[in-house]
Amino acid sequence: MYPWLMPYWARFQQVFASKRLPHAFLLVGPTGIGKSALATQWASLFLCEKLQQNAPCGHCHACLLAKQQSHPDWHIYGADDAKSIGVDTIRQLSAQLMNSPQLGRGKVAIILQAERMTEAAENALLKTLEEPPGNSLLLLLTDSAMKLLPTIVSRCQVWTLQAEEQQALTWLQQQSPTQTITPALLQMNQGAPLRTLMYLNDGGEQQRQAVISALELYRQQSWTITALTKCWVSAMPTSFEWLSRLLLDALKLQQGVTMQQLQFADHANLLSFLAARPAEILLGSLQQLLLLKQSLQDMPSAVPSILFADWLDQLFTKE
Repeated sequence: MYPWLMPYWARFQQVFASKRLPHAFLLVGPTGIGKSALATQWASLFLCEKLQQNAPCGHCHACLLAKQQSHPDWHIYGADDAKSIGVDTIRQLSAQLMNSPQLGRGKVAIILQAERMTEAAENALLKTLEEPPGNSLLLLLTDSAMKLLPTIVSRCQVWTLQAEEQQALTWLQQQSPTQTITPALLQMNQGAPLRTLMYLNDGGEQQRQAVISALELYRQQSWTITALTKCWVSAMPTSFEWLSRLLLDALKLQQGVTMQQLQFADHANLLSFLAARPAEILLGSLQQLLLLKQSLQDMPSAVPSILFADWLDQLFTKE
């Protein structure tokens, strides 16, 4: 269990021991916070046949089947890469929960990325939430409760997961001892330690540094636009997010936020230059960047270098 999830695990153990366990939970948190890991631990406790100190024993038949991902009363939905979770999938979930448990302890259903449910699927799930089958546990996982119908949210006990910053930074440093882990890195990845670790392992930080450093060089030597464009294109679509956050940091600097509190404080000279630009230019550049991202999605054959040059022109030369 990840250290930042331990308080949520302890809280669930207390609720479980009280024998007043709600039939449905909604776990809310950014991708990479560990929602699936927590849900797995909860399900293991719920189905364990020989609990030890209010924790799954890890050795009973149910625990062994759970480890092999073959427990007949434990069903996971939304694990594929499909764009949506349809009504047929939810009807299957409801039918499986209505059946008697094969091992006798109970039944668990986990819906990953529950926000992908279609409206018809959500309405079908409502019927199950309104009349939950006995001895069942339904766990919905999402990055935002606002992406679900209010009626779904109201019928679940909502737990919002967050990682305590120092715990997350300590864990990340242990996983990547050769890298410098800063709070800004964690913030850049929505405060999610697992996402931050993947970002580091995939070379995301090196790419970010390359894009922003190339932008700083272009500010001083505009003839380097080809190198900047190459960096920007190679890091798409994440480069859009970095440039947007850079502009937002400049706007925050204008409003009195200290440099140390900003995600791009490691590029203080560029931030200071941008913060000296009129706010309307920064806001206009931010809007144009969003339009640029959308235009490239709608027209993949568009020439990004020309569109990017227009954006740079607005940001650095327009008065």
